[in-house]
Amino acid sequence: MILREVKGEYMKKSNIISIILIVVLVSFVGYYAYQQLNQEEVQPYETKLINYSNEVKELITNSDYSFDSTLIDSEWLDNNLESTISCAEVYYSNDDMVLLHDCEVPNEEGKYYFYNKTYTEQTDEYKKAYEEIKNQEINIEKGNLLSDIVTIDLELGIEEIDSCSNEGICPTGTEFAIQVNDSTAYRFYVLTDDGEKVELIMDRNLVNHVVWAPSDNGDGPTDTLEQLQQATENWTNIPLRNYRVTDDNVDKVYDDIHIKTRATIPSYTKLVGIDPVLPNWLYNNLENGYWLSSASKSMSFYAWIVQADGTIDTADVSSEDYGIRPVITIYK
Repeated sequence: MILREVKGEYMKKSNIISIILIVVLVSFVGYYAYQQLNQEEVQPYETKLINYSNEVKELITNSDYSFDSTLIDSEWLDNNLESTISCAEVYYSNDDMVLLHDCEVPNEEGKYYFYNKTYTEQTDEYKKAYEEIKNQEINIEKGNLLSDIVTIDLELGIEEIDSCSNEGICPTGTEFAIQVNDSTAYRFYVLTDDGEKVELIMDRNLVNHVVWAPSDNGDGPTDTLEQLQQATENWTNIPLRNYRVTDDNVDKVYDDIHIKTRATIPSYTKLVGIDPVLPNWLYNNLENGYWLSSASKSMSFYAWIVQADGTIDTADVSSEDYGIRPVITIYK
């Protein structure tokens, strides 16, 4: 009798456990089905836009892209991302958000928009965000200002500091002694001054006997930039910047190079813009010459140089006869 009662109690408990397990299983299956249904409700274009946005953000995070504005250069994106999505504009905001504007998605009709991890139409909220991000000024780490690193240097013959280092506009050719680190100063000349930042070129080559590139000019001045990056590594007073090195040709021979470094190399357009007949401060203290960032359009194995007599010519990119004259950008 007692045995039957115990057995009955056991059967009841087993049934309860079975029911609980069934309920849990049904709940799990139902939740899984719900999730699948929700996934099916996510349209293919939404998934593609989300993925593309993530790819853009990852590319920006892992590259040395040089921001002039929140609008990302479309040519640079095309060269660095393999995607079937095409957008009229792609923005990257100061708070690390991607905005995709006026996009075409393969196999989908119409235009698509994306912001803040979510697909959206051109709602009032989206339009407001678009205008705000479009007009944002880029947050730039200015580092040491010009007035912080100019110095009097009697060995360089610089006995006073021009007041334009912290007020007004410095005329092209203004000379400064720049303290590139705690122990070393070099003479630099002003190339440009827009009132906010100054570009300066060193009065001599920092490195000599450097090739522009090992073979042709299609990849740009890769070896020159690598050598310059290494040679200026100890210029700790000069901030690291994401420089964009570009070919001056209308139809570019090489794609823009983005490099994080303390200095870059001068461009043909920048120097000729000062004066087609170069002032002597652009070619003094020269052994042979120095490389420019521009490639020859007509000869695939040549790039532009400044020669020791101040003329601008082309030379074989694999030649070791020329050097590097650094250009730095400093904020005021």
